[in-house]
Amino acid sequence: MEVRKSLVVNATPLETRIALLENGQLCELFLERTRSRSQVGDVYKGRVAKILPGMQSAFVAIGGPKDGFLYLDDPVSQRLAAAGLASDDATESESAEGEDEEELPPPPAPLPTVREGDEVLVQVVKDPIGTKGPRLSRHLSFPGRFLVFMPGIDHIGISRKITDPEERERLRALIKSHALPGEGFIVRTAAIGEKDEDLVGDVALLREMWAEVQTTAAKTPIQGLVWQDLRLLQKVMRDIFREEVASFWVDDAAVHGEVVSFIAKLHPDWVDRVRHFTSDIPIFDAFGIESEIEAARHPKVFLKHGGSIVLNQTEALVSVDVNTGKFVGKKDLEETVYHANLEAIPEIIRQLRLRNLGGIVVVDFIDMLVPEHREAVLLKLQEELKRDRNHARATGISEFGLVEMTRKRTGPSLERMLTQPCPACSGAGRLPSPETVLLRVYREVVRRGKALDGAALTLRVHPEDLETLQVEAKGGLADLTRLLGADLAWTPDSTQPRHTVKLEVAQGKVAAS
Repeated sequence: MEVRKSLVVNATPLETRIALLENGQLCELFLERTRSRSQVGDVYKGRVAKILPGMQSAFVAIGGPKDGFLYLDDPVSQRLAAAGLASDDATESESAEGEDEEELPPPPAPLPTVREGDEVLVQVVKDPIGTKGPRLSRHLSFPGRFLVFMPGIDHIGISRKITDPEERERLRALIKSHALPGEGFIVRTAAIGEKDEDLVGDVALLREMWAEVQTTAAKTPIQGLVWQDLRLLQKVMRDIFREEVASFWVDDAAVHGEVVSFIAKLHPDWVDRVRHFTSDIPIFDAFGIESEIEAARHPKVFLKHGGSIVLNQTEALVSVDVNTGKFVGKKDLEETVYHANLEAIPEIIRQLRLRNLGGIVVVDFIDMLVPEHREAVLLKLQEELKRDRNHARATGISEFGLVEMTRKRTGPSLERMLTQPCPACSGAGRLPSPETVLLRVYREVVRRGKALDGAALTLRVHPEDLETLQVEAKGGLADLTRLLGADLAWTPDSTQPRHTVKLEVAQGKVAAS
């Protein structure tokens, strides 16, 4: 069945949310919040603050609140992470199972040793988490439309998803003939079928980018930012807006203009697919996206014919349980179970993509007695996995209906992005983060817009949340209400559930007391 894809962008000064729809269903959600923008891919001129000889590593100051952690002998695979490389562009060398025929070699010479106080050019490969600072690498990588450039290595790698032998050889020979000594390239999946001149143009652009980075680095003070990777919107336009995406909806006029300008340079004939959404209905409500995001916060998902799946994320793995529920077959129990399992598979893959769940995934299908049924279920699962941009693999299905999968991690899950550990249950549960709570209110205020002119807004919150939420609202919600001509007041209310906000609107401003 042909898949119709659409991109839908909800842009505000506080965050950018981008949804990928397939046949009208939300399959992936990309989120970038202004106050917590990812540093992955950014290049800094750092200073070695401390050497840890026993771990062959160092702490490097790059200007943030926490020093970054650097392996002095970090593997080449780190540079792929530094490039922000999409999972479908992984090279043969990244296979954890070692099943591919080719490996990316190490740099031709060891990186120079460093001492405390030395300046180093580093790239962020992992954002800070908790008490840990960012993970850094001295192996730099820069992604383009069709290639990833890795200065300092003589090698041409090919995405594992480019499977046609003739196309692989064409791409390898072309890039190899235009690469200079000391230049390494990975050919991305997007290069399939592209013209030679466009691929060679990408080589030239990436080479110019590297020259600019070197020039900027020479002028940048220590602990300064040398090069900043693309923002989320630009990455999506570069990596996901492809031939099969029929429409690209944007709700903000300025962002719509930015998208049109960007696409006009990449694919002028695709500009007419970019559309400005002007309805008074919030764009994510109009496309049914908001309700699907809310549903993705819950573990249980109901299927069309009465069955269900239950997804649970733990520190060690992700478990998926398939249940028949009210699913009633037309024949015997074995046929009912078999069809219930088949129906669950597309939804399992969609939920893994939507929730951005990775690592080890164990799927507990309903027990099937017929070997042919188990084989058919596994085949269906492997077919559906081909629609996943992230590298994922499924092993055989056991006699008890268990399938173990691996899915590449590409950052925090949707749950981890939108929530925080519950302070009352020692981490056993999670609650919406203050930022998530305030953004919900922000979107509601945006939705009401000019109707709030002259109104008095009251936010009722639990007393223990009051100070945190007031600080979170500065520069965002507070500025928006002033712009709309409304007054904003906070009221502590012990009857209000924790980590929630009740918005009350009264026409006519209330005089400040």
